[in-house]
Amino acid sequence: MLSNEPDRACYGPKHVEVANERMAIQTLLITDELFRNSDVKTRKKYVNLVESVKDSGGDAFIFSAMHVSGEQLAQLTGIAALLRFPLPELEDIEM
Repeated sequence: MLSNEPDRACYGPKHVEVANERMAIQTLLITDELFRNSDVKTRKKYVNLVESVKDSGGDAFIFSAMHVSGEQLAQLTGIAALLRFPLPELEDIEM
């Protein structure tokens, strides 16, 4: 899917936030370091994001930073999403 439709994936907090506002997220991928952040404000932001994605019919997966998949996701800002539909305009938004 991603090789044929690269606009159906996004990485980084700002892009994922915009995609969520447009109810475009089918699958949210997030590291446990973000989801269980020691900063209460940051943690609440990501908990609310996960709940919002689930409320709109999407899935959310939390990856352990101790696992290879979580390490790889952390290298891509720690958060990514697979989208229901393409959002090519995300490229114009600065991260």
